[in-house]
Amino acid sequence: MAQTEMRMVFKSRQVRMIPIIVVIMSVAFGGIMTWLMLSFGGIDAALFSVTLGSIMGAVVIMLPLMLPILIAADSIVGEKERHTLVPLLATPLTDGELLLGKFLTAMIPGLLVAYGNLVLAVLVVNGVVFFMAPQFLWVWPDLLSLVQAIILPILFAILAVGLMVIISGRANTVYEAYQTGGILILPAMVFAYSGFLLGLGWLIFAIGSIIILFVDIILFRIAVRLFNRDALISRTG
Repeated sequence: MAQTEMRMVFKSRQVRMIPIIVVIMSVAFGGIMTWLMLSFGGIDAALFSVTLGSIMGAVVIMLPLMLPILIAADSIVGEKERHTLVPLLATPLTDGELLLGKFLTAMIPGLLVAYGNLVLAVLVVNGVVFFMAPQFLWVWPDLLSLVQAIILPILFAILAVGLMVIISGRANTVYEAYQTGGILILPAMVFAYSGFLLGLGWLIFAIGSIIILFVDIILFRIAVRLFNRDALISRTG
């Protein structure tokens, strides 16, 4: 089901444009910020690495969330608008299986963009460093930043998609769902990630990740409980 829905979702021009926008913004921002920081000269290598890691961590983790948020908004409301939701809801799949398909449809492309974006950003940032300050060798990411950039997109994507599925089930248009979701989700993501920008180390990262995972599990259970096929079918009529 997720594979079929992904083909449907990527027919949208908006969805196809977001990965391009995310990559361009991340790569351009990373290159420009690295160039600006190195242009001042005299910066300590350790301080440079921590500062750049905090900035780029937010960019490579937060920006790709735009894609799963938009896909999740389209996954229910968009199908209602295209009149393709009723056949899906009439399948023998359980509510949990239907929602799992919605989650995977939104999360898989988002994670692919996030990790591809991470690789390109790392190459650009360290490429600029190599040409401007080869004495620094490798500045970003360090091991902690790399682990954060791998794990946090998964945790935040589940959180964002869960909220969007709940919102989409009650919105009338994709734009309404996306706008409402953006207002609620992006500030929450920034707040949640702000703790990781402080450089407090592995312990804080582990505790924070466990808390977010716990919230993700609760949110998915709430989404399953609130999912009402009859109400959705009546709204598509």
